[in-house]
Amino acid sequence: MGAKTDTATTKYEIHANFKVIGIVEKPDIIGALYGQTDGLLSEELDIRELQKTGKIGRIDVKISSKEGITTGEIIIPSSLSRTETAILAATLETVDRVGPCNCEIKLNEITDVRIKKRKAIVNRAAEIIRQWDEKVSPFSASIQREVEESSKKVKESTVIRLTDEKFNAGPGFEKSSKVILVEGRADVINLLKVGIDNTIAVNGTSIPKKLLELIKNKTVTAFLDGDRGADLILKELIQVANVSYVARAPVGKEVEDLTEAEIHEALKNAVPIEKAIFLTGSDKGITVAEFKERTKRKGEPKKRKKRDEHELRPSKTIRRDEQEIHHRHTPQKEQISHPQRSYPQNGRQQRSYPQSGRQQRSYPQSGRQQRSYPQSGRQQHTRRVIRRIRLPEQLEKAVNDVKQQFEAVVFDENYNVVLKSSVKEIFNKLQNIEKAQTMIVDGVVTQRLLEIAHTKGISLIIGARIADISKKPLTVRIINYKQL
Repeated sequence: MGAKTDTATTKYEIHANFKVIGIVEKPDIIGALYGQTDGLLSEELDIRELQKTGKIGRIDVKISSKEGITTGEIIIPSSLSRTETAILAATLETVDRVGPCNCEIKLNEITDVRIKKRKAIVNRAAEIIRQWDEKVSPFSASIQREVEESSKKVKESTVIRLTDEKFNAGPGFEKSSKVILVEGRADVINLLKVGIDNTIAVNGTSIPKKLLELIKNKTVTAFLDGDRGADLILKELIQVANVSYVARAPVGKEVEDLTEAEIHEALKNAVPIEKAIFLTGSDKGITVAEFKERTKRKGEPKKRKKRDEHELRPSKTIRRDEQEIHHRHTPQKEQISHPQRSYPQNGRQQRSYPQSGRQQRSYPQSGRQQRSYPQSGRQQHTRRVIRRIRLPEQLEKAVNDVKQQFEAVVFDENYNVVLKSSVKEIFNKLQNIEKAQTMIVDGVVTQRLLEIAHTKGISLIIGARIADISKKPLTVRIINYKQL
């Protein structure tokens, strides 16, 4: 059948398919190859001579017969050059008979055995590495892991707790006149790893009073994350704390994840608080000084409006239809033209009489004396007016829907519902949303709920009742049902 194959020198494999019209065996196929190619080419490329010299290997034939037709595959290993191998493959296709039967041989492919060997080498090397990792590396890796965990425990053990509220701080905080204010315990630990121990953590967006007492006699640098939550903390700090400098992590990063180089770079670039820049939201790119000026301009008319709204409180004798009067004023000139006349209520007429240099009084309607209180400027009213807040139609409908249902609904800036939940579950579910603008709660608006809503960008909260709020962010407005 042929010589033994020297697999060490094999470069290529010739794969050819054949089809014989008749039933034949393997020796018939191999004999046809020898017989019909004999003398066709030079002696150097004769199949018998090539096998004798070991330039091609043993001819392998895979064969099967069905319905009088024999088909199969011929495989010939070759250590010849590419050109000689191609000539040999073309020679096989010239064989057209096997014994008395017609035959057709067609080259399928010529494969490079060396590529297979390279793949085998790569796969074996990968397997060796995996075995090495399983047997050798775990020991060294476990040592490294133990050292890292031990170091982490040492750092964590040096974190101290201050006051009964247990503020997390570095061991050097109490003795240092210059301190760094960070957001959480993880930030304190990360700074300890790089040798910075004069730190204290806020632990939330609300700044506790006891924390303010701890830092009031120190030079404070606020080291904040590069996200929206940190912007909210910065807005809180400029209202309630005496912070001298502000350092920020790169945008999108948190202090607890910074490397040593990033930490030192951020602290090196700390700026006076008035020059600190907001990184996110509608205030992105403006400084604290610009923000305070903008807030001041917006706040002045709001304060006057709020004072006007609450200057006259309703007495128990005012009827419900009087309480529903809208807060729109008539032009000032019209009010000045009739300064001494009050308008009839419930079929009666009430008059007030001016006394030059003295307080004006209105005569009682039902046996009791009532007084009219002067408003700012020259406008005077002789009856109390309750100012109602008019909501957009979508919010009014939502308030009516949740009343007595103990539910909460959260809207985005386009009044699309982004969250609907029971009041009991709103604390947990509210933390899962990214951003919102308005929240309606058929329950009590507490300090905790306010703080969570603040971190989500909510600027308007409508609730059935409002608890005692000790720290109200400047950017959040709270309304109860009675004001609607």
